[in-house]
Amino acid sequence: MIAPAPRRVVEKIVLLDYGQFCLCGNPSPDADYTTLLERAINGSGIAADDNGIVVISPHQNNFEMPFRLEVWDDEPFDDHEDWEEAFEACLLVVDDVLRYFSPTDAVATFEVPSGRYAARISGRGFVNRGWPGSITPGDRWRVQLWPSAGHLPERRLKEWRHPAA
Repeated sequence: MIAPAPRRVVEKIVLLDYGQFCLCGNPSPDADYTTLLERAINGSGIAADDNGIVVISPHQNNFEMPFRLEVWDDEPFDDHEDWEEAFEACLLVVDDVLRYFSPTDAVATFEVPSGRYAARISGRGFVNRGWPGSITPGDRWRVQLWPSAGHLPERRLKEWRHPAA
């Protein structure tokens, strides 16, 4: 039996700054990323609406961050225990484009078929909360998308704890 595999995988190096990034699948002049950011900061570290998802990272920055996007036909095996941070949310993609951005970075785009997706967002390689001591601390993130008929509320699955804490 062949193990399930993603339909599409794209890996890029992106910039993370100010301890946050956004995945935007439905750009709109009405999008309110400030409110999403406030909800993520004051909540579980993630906030989503029909315009996008804001994720709070333990690291303040990583100017050469590996970022992997996987598009699946069905829900992938849940391996969030292998990651240090993990979240789930729902994401709407229109015009076959998903955009990644962080406050000081140009947008990175990914080809993703239009539709509503469940999203599992996982990160690892953290060394500190806040300033990581370098502009390239070595953390990485992965986003897995699969079709979703309904709404998946945003939630944290796992939170990184500093080993000294």
